[in-house]
Amino acid sequence: MADLPQAGNISGTRGPSEASSKTSTPSSPHVSSYSVWRTSAHLYLPLVTVFLLITLGTSLGINFLCIFLSAIPAYWLGSLLYPADRSEPTPEQAIRFTRKNDFYRAAVLVTYRWLFGRSFDLPILIADFFLSHGLGPLIGERPAGTKQRRSEFGVALLWMAGSGMLMQYAPSALSYWVTIADRTVWRAVYIALVDDVVGVLSRPNVKTWKGKVTLVLTQALTITFISWMLLSWMRDALLELAVDDELKASLASMGIQQDSMEEQGDIEDDGDRYLV
Repeated sequence: MADLPQAGNISGTRGPSEASSKTSTPSSPHVSSYSVWRTSAHLYLPLVTVFLLITLGTSLGINFLCIFLSAIPAYWLGSLLYPADRSEPTPEQAIRFTRKNDFYRAAVLVTYRWLFGRSFDLPILIADFFLSHGLGPLIGERPAGTKQRRSEFGVALLWMAGSGMLMQYAPSALSYWVTIADRTVWRAVYIALVDDVVGVLSRPNVKTWKGKVTLVLTQALTITFISWMLLSWMRDALLELAVDDELKASLASMGIQQDSMEEQGDIEDDGDRYLV
């Protein structure tokens, strides 16, 4: 006669492997993964808006008020793509923009020189690059991979104020080194501002009204600034071309006049120039 099942087996007791798999399920919650074009919607749409404004702005007669308000449709379209339930970044994921890659930092420094109308200078760019890297730990930037401040721009502004006071009261013997330190602090402020703007656009807080307003204002200022900068570069380039064309035209006219004068001189020369 077959053995009857024991009470433990009747009650549905599972083996150790089944029990461990059952208990491990609640401890590993499902993390939603989204594509890059969705998570970066609020970051790239302002750039797309700038491209459309620069391309169509001349024909449509768009002014800077329209450019500033163009952030509203950019935010609305980005809200349709950006995942509202995106999880908070870990300290390893929350690396600031200019610390992710040295190329990003160098590109930001190049735009700083263009912003003030300076031409590209490779030795100065290399010096600014290494000085900005060395100044970071001195002004209290937290290392990558640790918990970051909400904004590095505010801390950099305090250092800029202190550097300005030092410029006024520093002895003349140290003026050269104080000037180098001051210009390095200014570049650190600009880098911190770019990092904060990219941080707001790449990981916005869309769960509160304060975060949404901050996002729209940041997008509006970004679109306005980039459009103004590109329009300024285009205007300067056109002025340089116009000056070059005028210079070439004037030189050409001077050459024609000189040739005509020489021809007239050859025909009408009767030797009077040798008379005393």
